[in-house]
Amino acid sequence: MANRHESSEETIYVAVGKDAKECKSILLWALENSGGKRICILHVHQPAQYIPSFMGGKAPASSLKESIVREYHETERQKMHEIMDEYLLICRQKGAPAHKLIAETGCVEKEIVQLVSRNGIRKLVMGAAAEKHYGRKMMDLKSNKAKYVRQHAPVSCHIQFICKGHLIFTREITETGQSNYLRSSRSVAQLGFNRDTDIPIPEVTEELSSPKSSFFTPEESFDQWDLPRSSKLGGVDETLTPWNEGNENGLEFSTLSSASASASGYSRSSSSMDIASSLLPPIIPSLISSPTLMSTCSSSSSSSSGAHSVVVEGNLDDTLYEQLRQAMAEADKEALKRRKAERDMIEAIRWKEKEELEKVKNQRDQLMEELRISQERETSLKCQIAKLHMERDDALKEAQGLRRKQGEASGRHRLPDDQFSEFSLTEIEEATLWFDESLKIGEGGYGNIYKGLLRQTKVAIKVLKSHDSQGTSQFQMEVDVLSQLRHPNLVKLIGSCPEVFALIYEYLPNGSLEDRLSMRDNTPPLSWQTRIRIATELCSVLVYLHSIKPHSIVHGDLKPSNILLDANFVCKLSDFGISRMLLPDASSSSNTTTTLQSHRTVPKGSFAFIDPEFLETGVLTLKSDVYSFGIILLQLLTGRQPFWISNEVKNALDARNLKTLLDPSAGDWPIALAQNLAKLALRCCDKNRENRPDLGSDAWKVLEPMRASHGSPVFIPAGS
Repeated sequence: MANRHESSEETIYVAVGKDAKECKSILLWALENSGGKRICILHVHQPAQYIPSFMGGKAPASSLKESIVREYHETERQKMHEIMDEYLLICRQKGAPAHKLIAETGCVEKEIVQLVSRNGIRKLVMGAAAEKHYGRKMMDLKSNKAKYVRQHAPVSCHIQFICKGHLIFTREITETGQSNYLRSSRSVAQLGFNRDTDIPIPEVTEELSSPKSSFFTPEESFDQWDLPRSSKLGGVDETLTPWNEGNENGLEFSTLSSASASASGYSRSSSSMDIASSLLPPIIPSLISSPTLMSTCSSSSSSSSGAHSVVVEGNLDDTLYEQLRQAMAEADKEALKRRKAERDMIEAIRWKEKEELEKVKNQRDQLMEELRISQERETSLKCQIAKLHMERDDALKEAQGLRRKQGEASGRHRLPDDQFSEFSLTEIEEATLWFDESLKIGEGGYGNIYKGLLRQTKVAIKVLKSHDSQGTSQFQMEVDVLSQLRHPNLVKLIGSCPEVFALIYEYLPNGSLEDRLSMRDNTPPLSWQTRIRIATELCSVLVYLHSIKPHSIVHGDLKPSNILLDANFVCKLSDFGISRMLLPDASSSSNTTTTLQSHRTVPKGSFAFIDPEFLETGVLTLKSDVYSFGIILLQLLTGRQPFWISNEVKNALDARNLKTLLDPSAGDWPIALAQNLAKLALRCCDKNRENRPDLGSDAWKVLEPMRASHGSPVFIPAGS
């Protein structure tokens, strides 16, 4: 503790703000009067409570994101440290050892008081007021912060308050440890920290600063403390003692002699004019050096008070007084000229600002007029578009009515139930209202699907995008498969339009299984009973395709988006564009089974549902569909995405917490049924195709009893 006080006594603490230009004079004063002591730059940083916004203006920090406020405060701190480094650089340039002490708080004056107390600061220099408030007569503090520190700082701290490089006020400590205040000016400023001894400075009474005790009348008085300790008046050396070290009652100035003033007949004191002449700037050097301007100083001892009195005598003749009066009049004229010039400049600036404001207003009015014209044009165009839409709708209704009448007149029949037909491009265009975007119900890599009315029957029309060899082969494969096959769970192909490679299907209002599992368009979820029935129906149609003679058909692209649902949520398998007819393996014996049938091709389809062995070998078999079927079963159970779903279900079964994976939107699954379905699904999507079950003999026997107990009848595939 002792070391800290010793260090504090050897250090001068200089309180500075973030305005280096304003506070530089405080630091320079402290350096000039430091007597070689160490300087500590003391600064209290206040984080901003209002942050500039990108829209202009400022917003409260509490209303912004914490990251934005933190970033802005960090930028403030960096700037603050750069300013503190500028202060330290000034100290180094002056050859003074220096360091800095920084605190962060919301109240500067309170934190300065706490720093003085915590660090045992004995000598402090800080600002008395902003430099714009400085004046020759300034004798007291004008800064609220300075007043607070003067009143609340520990009495052990000697404080000097500076403004514009001049000592304004000093708070010193008497030998008894009590604070005494000394109003000071530039003459007392020379008594800084470089004094050899600490001389107790007595407290200045209020009478000293009152107008009654001033040497001059109010209109020509000067700050009494601006009197230099040594001056020459009329060529005579004088020593003025502004305080009495032996006087307990403080300073006592003698009254001025008025003898010479009475002799010359002036109403104001001649000695006052002498002192005024010595304090005025050297605007009239002849006055300052005039032999007629004389003053003497004498001091006498008083046995009662022991105070030193100062007597200034002199006289000033009429000529010199007239010259002084004229000089002051000229100064007044110059001040009036300067104020007039300032007013003219302000008026010119205001006029310029007014012109700029008028220009901005004119530009704003022009932009507003252009905006109004644009809005009127936009409104007019919208009205025209709405009118055209109404005319188009009326024309379409009229055309549909004419077609209906023509159909009735010509005896046109509805679409045949079981006959595949070819349609013209005109019919396809009319059915889709020339492929109106509002009738589009599906879109994918294969092409677009439109809802249409063909021969008074709702249909779905798929128009393939690609007309290259690959697109043509997909179109032909779809026609070859679906035009010849019939199954309750197989989408019905009504016909085609070879001109645009269009396929016409029966319209299924409930969309795809993928849409229903994701509850697209806020549709209600599928119950677990409906999901079991869909799984059984899908198994049925796959057994049908795999059992066709002589060439089995493998779908090759099984996924929920290719499984459609009719009005009763009956499953309809679609999209046979990449399906294949399987031939017996040439390397096998003539007595082969369907499991040996295969087709070598480049793997296609959705990656998450493709048989891993098909991806590795390029050999497509019936067991490839079994793998995809297993992934779909797991999705029906969990409602989750297909990637890694088999691993999640397997781990849940092993941990006996399958219930946590079941889709809750399907209702309360019977846990035993769910476990059996999960085990069947994991067998189907085994990575080794040899371990996958046969759909007709194995999977059907598991699914059919589930469906029979909890669902409606399902078409039983032939040969099962």
